[in-house]
Amino acid sequence: MKTKNLLSNAWRPFGWVLIIIVILMHLWGVFMGEQYPLNFGIEIPLPFNFGGFDLSENHFIIQGKLHLQALEIISLLMIAGLMIVGFSRLKIEDERVAQIRLESLQWGIYANYLILALCILLVYGGAFFMIMTYAMFTPLLIFLLRFYWLLLIAPAIEANRERNLA
Repeated sequence: MKTKNLLSNAWRPFGWVLIIIVILMHLWGVFMGEQYPLNFGIEIPLPFNFGGFDLSENHFIIQGKLHLQALEIISLLMIAGLMIVGFSRLKIEDERVAQIRLESLQWGIYANYLILALCILLVYGGAFFMIMTYAMFTPLLIFLLRFYWLLLIAPAIEANRERNLA
């Protein structure tokens, strides 16, 4: 089957490595109080200056430089890893896999917004901000969990059940 808009299968291991590194770095930051093993930051010069909105304490001003700290870099790497793993071809990519991929992505969106709606109703303050931060990753995480569940684990469970009934 000709698949459009999917990365090569060779990218999948790179995505898994990114995800594992990011999870380990995030866990390190959580348990060590945001003291990441590599306390780093990047300053990227931008080709433009934009003086934007200044609402008292909340600033939205781009000064010609982009400052990325460890947490922002970790978040970007997590998104990249999840996207690479989620949207790389499998070795055998057929209609069944395409259908499972589509349904899993749909489930990921539904579940994310259901969880988000519950959090809007039940969570307040700083905890809500943390939940909104994690909400960036939940659609892709749920998509990957369900996709690999249906692809790898569910058929093995069904085959074992049929063997036990026979």
